[in-house]
Amino acid sequence: MTECFSTEAVDLDIQAPNRNKRESRYFWDELNHLLSAGGFHNIEVPYEPKWDFGGRSGIPRTARSAAVKFGSVAAYASYLKENGIDAVSCIHFNPSLFAQGAVQMYFGAAAHYGEEAIAYAKESGCRTVTLSVTPPYAKVKAMTADGEEEEFLHETEQMIKALAAKAEECGVTLCLKNEYWTLLRGEKISAFLDRFEGAVKLDLDTANLAIAGADPLAVTAAEKGRIGVVHITDTSFQDTDETWKSAMPEFPKKAEKVFTDIGEGSLNLDAVINELKKAGYDGTVVFNPRNSYDISRSILRTRYFINSHKIWERG
Repeated sequence: MTECFSTEAVDLDIQAPNRNKRESRYFWDELNHLLSAGGFHNIEVPYEPKWDFGGRSGIPRTARSAAVKFGSVAAYASYLKENGIDAVSCIHFNPSLFAQGAVQMYFGAAAHYGEEAIAYAKESGCRTVTLSVTPPYAKVKAMTADGEEEEFLHETEQMIKALAAKAEECGVTLCLKNEYWTLLRGEKISAFLDRFEGAVKLDLDTANLAIAGADPLAVTAAEKGRIGVVHITDTSFQDTDETWKSAMPEFPKKAEKVFTDIGEGSLNLDAVINELKKAGYDGTVVFNPRNSYDISRSILRTRYFINSHKIWERG
């Protein structure tokens, strides 16, 4: 398995202390060195076109920013190698940004930037793109009338089929991430994957599965032939009052986050890793700590978890 760290751990949406420095290239230059020093040489990049609209080219999360700061996506990939990062192993595109208005605007923008993310993957040498399968439930309800969920899923299916064709053309594997707040939460993703006849894989995300009431071990065993990428995330949150339907499902209460850093939640992540090995999974495992605003601490916490649990030493 290929070990990977998600730079999604740098949360640019929250007004944390010194947030503005994260919009400058020097922050990301240092981050690469910190990741390398922490033993991580493969990264996941969240593809976030919203930064293009604000002109923040210092945030290396789009093709435009790579072109502005480095000349091209390929040049950015070369720069990463020179600074301790061997490869971009996964790209996550979440089109929920565009779920705020007409449904057709959402699908048009999602398809356009989904193709852009796949092209970015090809040029950077990345072979895996994972797509958030639907926006949060509350956003879908705001865009659609009662009873239109099936039609929304049908249009989602058609969009994904087109993106899967683009991915195949580019030599990229397209995976579906089903956050616990989507229309296809938990085990519902399985039947939806059947529609693509193997052209699309599953992004197995441990915390999102658990919060939705699914057993990550059971899903791993059942879907072992369709897992395209794994996200190791952690949580202690139990959704007892349908938080997944709320407007801010990742932040159910003030000063509370659904996700923890790796090893600080209640999930048995050791058992998941063992099940993946048992299933013969040999792809990318993305560690995505999603709690601390201190990226240095998140990197070291994750490395400590991997080392202390002897993750890669077990057979």
